[in-house]
Amino acid sequence: MLEPKPRRPLWRRLLKWFLWLVGSLFGLLLVLAVVGWWMWGSGRIMKWMMIRGANDTEATAPSERPWPPTGTPPGVQPVDPWPGPRERLNGVGSAAGFYRGTNIWEVELTFSGDEWEELQPKANPPGVNFADPPTKFPLRNPAAARSGLAGVLGLSQPWSTARVVVGGQEFTNVSVRLKGNGTFVGSLATYKRPFKVDFGRKANGRRIAGFQVLNLNNLIADFSGVSDAMGYGFYRRAGVPAPRTAFGRFLLGVEGKFARRPLGLYALVENLDDGWAREVFGGREVVLFKPVTYELFADLGTNWSAYEGIYDPKNPVTVAHQSRVMETARFVSRTSDTEFNARVGEFFDLPEVARFVAVTSLLSSYDGFLSNGQNFVMYLDAASGRFGFIPWDLDQAWGSFPLIGTRRERETASIRRPWVADHRLLERLFAAATFRELYLREYERIFREQFDVGRLTAEAGSLAALIRPTVQEESDYRVGRFDRIHEAAWPEDEPEPNVSDPFRPVHRLQRFLIRRAESVEAQLAGRDPGHEFLTRQSLLQQPPPPNPGSNSAAGGKR
Repeated sequence: MLEPKPRRPLWRRLLKWFLWLVGSLFGLLLVLAVVGWWMWGSGRIMKWMMIRGANDTEATAPSERPWPPTGTPPGVQPVDPWPGPRERLNGVGSAAGFYRGTNIWEVELTFSGDEWEELQPKANPPGVNFADPPTKFPLRNPAAARSGLAGVLGLSQPWSTARVVVGGQEFTNVSVRLKGNGTFVGSLATYKRPFKVDFGRKANGRRIAGFQVLNLNNLIADFSGVSDAMGYGFYRRAGVPAPRTAFGRFLLGVEGKFARRPLGLYALVENLDDGWAREVFGGREVVLFKPVTYELFADLGTNWSAYEGIYDPKNPVTVAHQSRVMETARFVSRTSDTEFNARVGEFFDLPEVARFVAVTSLLSSYDGFLSNGQNFVMYLDAASGRFGFIPWDLDQAWGSFPLIGTRRERETASIRRPWVADHRLLERLFAAATFRELYLREYERIFREQFDVGRLTAEAGSLAALIRPTVQEESDYRVGRFDRIHEAAWPEDEPEPNVSDPFRPVHRLQRFLIRRAESVEAQLAGRDPGHEFLTRQSLLQQPPPPNPGSNSAAGGKR
């Protein structure tokens, strides 16, 4: 008969169970880590966080006040304290009458519960692997309906409907969707979001003041409130075709949540469409495109389908228009320097392009054409076959875009090499003596005639006084930053802002005007070469900001 196996000591049994428990936990953590890494890399976690933030706006963000105000009895609609002015839409029959720089229109959007739900961003497969970020942040996602950051992150902006009141005039069953990229993503946890309102999408022929589409820009990144208005006005005075602007006091209503909730200041920017083009270009046939690409006019072959999503036509294009885009791409990409220099004027309206690039450089507007392959509009004059450019999305003009260089580098940005990293079209244009000399003449003319620091400072001050009551409705945080931006004095030792810190030092508009003028004067006189941005830093790999005076990771050597 076999003797029973001796019982192991207690300490050995406890050790065995302990090792089994540790091993099981380690295995579980390893599986969770692999799954989490895959989900993060595929964008699913990021997308979930953004969708959740978009639908969880009850937690008040620093950019908006609690609503209703503290002390309001339940079920009572707060009294609107707004002192005005209240512009009236009656009698305004044209875009010119609507888009005046000093107009503040009261704009109210009211959604039913179902309409509000329908408006919310929907999820698509993302177009970026967050586990392995590229050198250049991708600009397009084949699975998204629109190009840009929102689509790349896997977020779409579906159309819904709302009741809209502008200047006291009511419109029902109006098509509305969220719009934008950075301003859209940056406002997902708030109600202060950017909107596109299309009065004629469902009611053919319906217009407001003679136009169909109203753009409501939420200024979430522009604490000055005046960047768009001043920027577009500067382009127009310099002779560059550009949209007009007005201001809006925005109110939002959502059935079952609140009514007429004031969300403060918006910029109303004229829509670039057929009607705008006919007025600005004197009735000439002009085709508008909104490119999204780092490689403008790269040769993608002879099939228009390879170009269409990148160039995003905003009005109908014929086969001839398509052919001209593809022919220009071959010209820019493949011709010799000699042929390019001799024939470039056949493809580009050189004076128009020179003025556009000069103003964009002068304003150190680096959230667009000079840097990230988007936020501009391109036009084709069908009769001449020449291309030109139109500014768009100027909420971070005037040297305020913090993802490119330091504030000092943006103030002293080179006027002779104003672009960031590689820009094939500008590299070829600036290598052509004819264009380079034209550009420098236009640059100096515009600088002498338009970049008057005293006049621009006075314009900013006048606009700030006009819109401050509207900004004050937003939050103490917003109006506090607004006031600091418009101060005439600032500490010289103010640290370089950390872009991830909501309480970082503000961008000082008057300081930029003064120092940009000093730098341009020195560069035109040959005393200073200016700062050249030689490398592009991915937004997904943005490092902590450098110390003032050092070379930026987003910039290059001086």
